[in-house]
Amino acid sequence: MNLSKIKSLLFAITGMFVASVSVGQTWEIGYQTMTFVDASRNNRQIETELFYPADVTGYNVPLGTPSIQRYPVIVLGHDEAVAWNNYAYIWNRFATQGFIVAIPKTEMGVPMDVVEYAKDMAFVVSQFNVMRFTVGSFFFQRFNGKSCVMGHGVGGSAATFALQYYPLITTMVSLAAKETVPSAINAASLVTRPSVVIGGGKDCEAPIATNQLPMFNNIDSDCKTFINMFEATHCQFSQDFGSCANNMINCLPSNKSWQFTTGNTNYLLISFLRFYMKSNAPALDKFEWKLGSKTVDWSYIFTCLQISPRIVSEDNSSENTTTMNFYPNPVNAGSELNMVVASEESASAQIIICNLMGQVVVQKEIPLEESEQAVSIATDQIKSGYYMVTVINNEGRFTKPLIIQ
Repeated sequence: MNLSKIKSLLFAITGMFVASVSVGQTWEIGYQTMTFVDASRNNRQIETELFYPADVTGYNVPLGTPSIQRYPVIVLGHDEAVAWNNYAYIWNRFATQGFIVAIPKTEMGVPMDVVEYAKDMAFVVSQFNVMRFTVGSFFFQRFNGKSCVMGHGVGGSAATFALQYYPLITTMVSLAAKETVPSAINAASLVTRPSVVIGGGKDCEAPIATNQLPMFNNIDSDCKTFINMFEATHCQFSQDFGSCANNMINCLPSNKSWQFTTGNTNYLLISFLRFYMKSNAPALDKFEWKLGSKTVDWSYIFTCLQISPRIVSEDNSSENTTTMNFYPNPVNAGSELNMVVASEESASAQIIICNLMGQVVVQKEIPLEESEQAVSIATDQIKSGYYMVTVINNEGRFTKPLIIQ
C-alpha cells in the first residue's frame, strides 16, 4: 500500500473515531493576533490575542474540524500592570476543550481605566457576532453565539461592567476582582447573567470582604456562585506574575502554589461554562458536585434557582474532562513517546496503541490523579508506520493518530 493510500486510510479511521467519541474530543491550540477598531470611540484600536481549537498547533492555522463545529468565546481581561501572557493556564485549558479565548491587550498602563477596558471587552464580543455572519471572516459560521467575559483583578471588575455595554453576553466570571472608581460593586447590580465570583482567602490586595463578596451580593442573577479559595493570593490568578507578586510581599504567605489555585479554578469553571456556553446539560450538576467535593480547600455559595430541582450525581460520564497530548509526532522508532494525560478525577486509564489493522501493539494501565500525568512509552519494539493512540477511562474513550518513522 503506497503512502497516499495509507494517509487516506488513516484519515478515514480517525474520522470514524472522532464521530463516535465527539463528547471527549480535545484540540490542539491555534493562535493569532487581531486588531478590532471601535469607530464609536474615535477609532480606538483593540489589539487582541486569540487562542482557539485547531487540529494542529500553530500561528494562524485553521480552526478545528469538522468545519460545521462552532465554538463559544471567552473574552479575558488582565489585571492592572499584568501582562496578557500570564494567563496561559486559561487558554491552555479552554482552547483544548473547544473554546475560543480572546485577550484584549489595551489598558496596560497604571491606573487602568476600568470603563474603557470594559467597553473593549464588550466590543470584542460584539465583533465575534459580526464575524460569524461575515463571509471571508476567519470565524465565519464558526462562533456559536455564546460568550463569557472573564477577568482578573481590575480585569474582573471590567468584566462586571462589560455586560452594560453589550447585552448579548451569555455569562460572567471574575477572579479576585477589585473595587474600582467608578464602583464595580455598584455595577454588579446591573449584572443579570449567570455569574461566578472567585476570591482568594490570602488576597490582601483585594480582600474578599470588601471586594468580591459585595459584588456577588449585588449581582441580580438567579444563577450565581461565590467561591472563597482559602489559600489563594491575588497574584496566583496571574501565575504569580513578578511585579504583582512583589507588591504582595507583606501579605500572609499561601500554603499552596499558584498551580494549585489555577488548576482548581479551571477544574470548577470548565463545568460551569460547558453548561452555559456549550449546552452540555449534565455539566451544571457536575459543577455543583465539584463545589461540594473539596470543601477543605474552599467554601462556596451556590444559587441557581431557575433550573432546580436537579439530580446531582458524582458519576457523570457524559462530561469528559480527560485530555491527552503526546510528542514528538512523528516519533523516531526506538525513541520514547512522551504523553501527558490530564484528568479532573482520580481514576485509572488504559492506553492502547493499535496499528491500522486494529492489532494492539502496546497496552498500558496508568493511574490518573486530579492533575497532569506524564507517561513515557518505548517504541523500540514497534515497527515504523501509522498507528492510533487511545485513552480509555470511566469517562469514555478518545483517540489520536501517531506516526512512527
